[in-house]
Amino acid sequence: MNRNLRALRRWIACGLAVSGVGLAWAQMPVPLLDAAAPAATSTAAAQQLEALLQCKAGTVFKTDEVESKLQAIGLAKGADGFFLPMQKGQRPSLFGDEVVAALVTAVDGENKATVYLKRQTGKQLAKRLGVSRIDEHANTDEPSYFKQPSKKNTLLVGAAAEVFVGNDSIKYQSAVACQQIR
Repeated sequence: MNRNLRALRRWIACGLAVSGVGLAWAQMPVPLLDAAAPAATSTAAAQQLEALLQCKAGTVFKTDEVESKLQAIGLAKGADGFFLPMQKGQRPSLFGDEVVAALVTAVDGENKATVYLKRQTGKQLAKRLGVSRIDEHANTDEPSYFKQPSKKNTLLVGAAAEVFVGNDSIKYQSAVACQQIR
């Protein structure tokens, strides 16, 4: 009887293998299983960056932490310390817009994280972030905005211009920066 059961199992297994049914369970491609992990990491990093760039009272950041979050959303450190989108892959996004460049600096007792966006105007971004005070001292054609949620933190929103990276220039519509005095 055991011999008959074994033969029956083999016949069923062969029949399923020929029809392709048995193979579907055995061969789940690994990239499909792991695809959600990088996307989740990128989304979490983007949310953390957006929260940090809103520069709310009590916001404290370290430049190396901000740099690692910029890399997690798909930016790579390039010329002059600027973070630029990688050539291949999905374009990084913050505040509902494509990020064209970012810069993190720590100079003269001040940390500053700046992100340059492709399509939103400075006015649109300022409205989205709840910033209405115009910076009278900014030397720009379009209005620049600022908000000082605490003595040590300042949120800056700028309008269209271009930033020079190495020998190239990158045009953008708006920039948002969190400036923190240490």
